[in-house]
Amino acid sequence: MALDGLLPDVRAGRTWDLHDQVERWSRSTGITVEVWALPGEPPPRVVEGLVRATILDTLDAFAEDGSVRCVGLALTLGARGLRLTISGDGSGLPREGLAGRLRVRRAGFAGLGGGLSMNAVPGGGVTVSAALPAHAARRHQRLR
Repeated sequence: MALDGLLPDVRAGRTWDLHDQVERWSRSTGITVEVWALPGEPPPRVVEGLVRATILDTLDAFAEDGSVRCVGLALTLGARGLRLTISGDGSGLPREGLAGRLRVRRAGFAGLGGGLSMNAVPGGGVTVSAALPAHAARRHQRLR
């Protein structure tokens, strides 16, 4: 299911409403999303767009897989930087399917000084992890 209509933006004015947007996606797909952590304020705009696109691509892939019933989402932003983890249960997507979707996102994180990885376990699900060091997030803060 394409998420473009469900998640047009993670902001509503100045409000960081990613949690509400993900809940809407969960209701529309029937896939449970457990939000483990979200910061109260969004990351810098350049970083926010990349985080949003990574979440959208991953959720799209999980919905298309058909075997995913539960997704865990954690996004933290603090003194050590940004950390994003998205895990889905299910059959474990073929590495190539989600990897293709995340190729551009991986380059985006690398371009900002961070990284993105995916771990797929047949029969055990998929976890997408991204990190951005604090100095990289601060460098892009002025672009807000």
